[in-house]
Amino acid sequence: RGSTSSYSADLDLPSAALPETFVGRTREIGQLETALGDTNDGKPVFVLVAGPSGIGKTTFVEHFLSSAKSRGDAVVLSGRCYERESVPFKGFDGVIDALSHYLVRLPDADAARLVPRQAQALSRVFPVLGRVQAIASAPQRRGLPSGGVELRYRAFEALKELLAKLAEERPLILSIDDLQWSDRDSARLLKHLLTPPNPPLLLIVV
Repeated sequence: RGSTSSYSADLDLPSAALPETFVGRTREIGQLETALGDTNDGKPVFVLVAGPSGIGKTTFVEHFLSSAKSRGDAVVLSGRCYERESVPFKGFDGVIDALSHYLVRLPDADAARLVPRQAQALSRVFPVLGRVQAIASAPQRRGLPSGGVELRYRAFEALKELLAKLAEERPLILSIDDLQWSDRDSARLLKHLLTPPNPPLLLIVV
């Protein structure tokens, strides 16, 4: 832990094969559960799951995410990076898609409560969120840039606000698999989400 608004933890899986029954992984699962609980302390938490290729990092994280969802008390937004894929913000592509699906399924009043002030900028940079009626029908704001750094900054701020509101209501987990294949824009967005002021109180697992 540090004096910043977040702390990071490395969860280093040994090179032994990971059995599907997760025998012997109680400690590691417990670390992730503790990390999720630590978001209640007023800080976001970043966890890196590391280890050699093929030992089951993805399966391990999916087991944790499935357990969190099955309890019904957490919102899980997950995505994956692909080495040869070329899309904007590819580290967050699946996460934003999962967010849009979550918001579409909410009652209108609940979705409207989460809409950020810069909703237009958000749907401009991440068009899939324009499918969410509450975002698509948000009040028009004057002076919206057509593109460039300012538009991206406003979209980052809007996503930060939306996730912060969501995390106030339910435990929130963002999971990005194979982050090593991500891009610079995704790294900038990830940094922005974790930087004061008012970072969302969420757990990020990569």
